[in-house]
Amino acid sequence: MDAQLWHAQATSPPPALPAPLPPAQLAASSPEARTAYADSVRIALRGRPVPSPVHERVSADLTFALESAMLAPAGARTVIAVSAPFTAGKSTLVKAWAQSLHRHWLGDVASDSCPRWAPEPGLMADWVPVVYLSLQSESRSRDLYAQILGFIGNIKAAESTETRMALQTTKSFGLHQIRLLIIDDAHMLRTSSITGRATLNAVKHLNTTLGEHGGVLVLVGAHISGGEALSDPQIRGRLSEHTVAPYAIDTPAGRRDWQRLLRGLEEMLSPYLPGEPPGYLARHHAAYLWSRTQGFVGDTATVVIDAATAALATGEPLGRAHFDAVRLSGRAQDQTARAEAMATASGQ
Repeated sequence: MDAQLWHAQATSPPPALPAPLPPAQLAASSPEARTAYADSVRIALRGRPVPSPVHERVSADLTFALESAMLAPAGARTVIAVSAPFTAGKSTLVKAWAQSLHRHWLGDVASDSCPRWAPEPGLMADWVPVVYLSLQSESRSRDLYAQILGFIGNIKAAESTETRMALQTTKSFGLHQIRLLIIDDAHMLRTSSITGRATLNAVKHLNTTLGEHGGVLVLVGAHISGGEALSDPQIRGRLSEHTVAPYAIDTPAGRRDWQRLLRGLEEMLSPYLPGEPPGYLARHHAAYLWSRTQGFVGDTATVVIDAATAALATGEPLGRAHFDAVRLSGRAQDQTARAEAMATASGQ
């Protein structure tokens, strides 16, 4: 990832949705035409974000935390952290949230292919309000600086001494108007080694120097709550911690959220499945879909969209057989197998 790719992702519209075909026209279409139409619907829907009440709440909380952090004086500021199980959608959420901020901060120049600004008369610099990087395994402090410098295109500085890299990184915060530094895969931070402790110290230094320029640090990782990085006293003393969890249906509130997620998917699909009754997912398939996906949004979107477009291709009403035919992630299959084994054992 670099600034150019990030900007392109942040400003590119989602795939265009095909125009829904009238039922009579669809019924008169050849099998090949129906399949092609269903494929185009599947591609467009799978490439669009799924409205998720849980993720929307976390996104709103992150915005509030960021606005609060930016009110603080220059210097070491609040560190925002986002923790979740693997594949729960934390990185997708944070990227969507940060890319929305990227567009907002750039304003009228967001449509430029390479936004620039003038730090001083006669000097032009790339405007990079958000830096996003994924921490590598066993990263050293110089690797962290190199990733930041590489993101903004300063390849020459990324190949210099660590001291110079640290100075250039600090300078880049003001030169490129960096307001948000996001370090994903922060669970890779290990303080059990000298190298790991040095890297964590570099992260804390980045938080201070970024804060001097009005920016905020965000750490994102799997199961980082209570982990090594967030247990550091300096970080914990400035921590605003947020968690993303799969949907749970063991409480009334959780079941309501799950049904709202399914209703959102219904609204996406309804123009293409006009024959399905209202609430066909939330009322009739909620428990089954949760057992297949365990409340993980990515798997839920996959099974619902793929099953619905398979029904669209054949002209059949959407039913259990369509859902059963969709192959999900290894995680979902493992959980389903465990649940079935437990049910069998309890039945014996």
